[in-house]
Amino acid sequence: MASDRHERIARNESAFRDLNERLEANVHRGETEPDYAGFVCECGDRDCDTTVRMALGMYEQIRQDSMLFFVVAGHEAPDAEDVLDEAGGYLVVRKHEDVAKITERTDPRR
Repeated sequence: MASDRHERIARNESAFRDLNERLEANVHRGETEPDYAGFVCECGDRDCDTTVRMALGMYEQIRQDSMLFFVVAGHEAPDAEDVLDEAGGYLVVRKHEDVAKITERTDPRR
């Protein structure tokens, strides 16, 4: 069973993921130079407004798994997620299994 803190972090990160999905669909799609785009850090801090520049191909890879998010280095929450990869100033993190239902239920691509 997930702790209240883990659930809060998962919900905050899912809200940022939803915002990034809207950015990708409405702003980045159809750009003349679509290699890189700016997204919002998907960390658990609801007040974070840090921008992450990322290749659109990498963004699409991350979106294939409901448990994956990207955060600025230093914004990870080791008690709630594991770092899988580090690239270009951001980390790809995987949420712990205790919040799988939240991350899957809130995934706009599911």
